Amino acid sequence: MNKQEEPPSLDLSFKWVKDVLDKQSGTADILDTKGTNLFMVASLVLGIGISAGVLALKETNILAYVLGGLSLMGYGFVVGFTFSAWSLRNYKTLDNPITIRKWYWDMKPVQFKIELLSHLEDAYICNQTKLNDKAKAVRSIIGATTFEVVSLTLALALML
Repeated sequence: MNKQEEPPSLDLSFKWVKDVLDKQSGTADILDTKGTNLFMVASLVLGIGISAGVLALKETNILAYVLGGLSLMGYGFVVGFTFSAWSLRNYKTLDNPITIRKWYWDMKPVQFKIELLSHLEDAYICNQTKLNDKAKAVRSIIGATTFEVVSLTLALALML
């Protein structure tokens, strides 16, 4: 085999894949932070809205109560989607070091590279699926928070 035809070193491949897995983990942390922030905003808005609604209580029409109920329902969806996003955990990184050590000593170098990179590829695919689901849940939190805010704003407007 010609020197130019050799595959890249295992160190280079390993570092590249490890960096990709680390970026996936960072993205998961960012999505969790966004989901948590949206949850806090939705909670704060609901608390302020309920306080303002209690202070503004007077003879109101039924539509204000319906909108207030819809706002509570929107908050319920925020809670559900937030917990859905938080529940997506257990991201795969490198395999158990004991397994890798056994592969290293029991396999031929080429077979070891194939097994290790195959494991890392499977981890990447599994993580990406979880990240896509987490991103979908965070987008749903945005929609539910928007629904809650609009419903509560309209309810408060009708109460004043």
